[in-house]
Amino acid sequence: MSILIIGAARINALVPRLEKLGATRITHWPARNRKVAKNTIPNHVDAVLFFTDFLHHSAARTLKSQAKKLGLPSLYCRRCWSEMAEQLNRLPR
Repeated sequence: MSILIIGAARINALVPRLEKLGATRITHWPARNRKVAKNTIPNHVDAVLFFTDFLHHSAARTLKSQAKKLGLPSLYCRRCWSEMAEQLNRLPR
């Protein structure tokens, strides 16, 4: 499974845990400024994870719309492993 993480500045501590859950490719876009809203979600992405506590509003709105058009599952959580793991376990494998 390929995951796009949008938001937060550092995700190094989360990468090994995501890999244990089956993530083979992890792409990260820090989104504290609106420039990230101009990015296009890559074709290889299977799910989008939004860190809501480190996310610019216009970037969130634009990228959420892109994910919806592509039919990608989107997860919204704080950068907290317990909250994130619960939502990731609901994704189809």
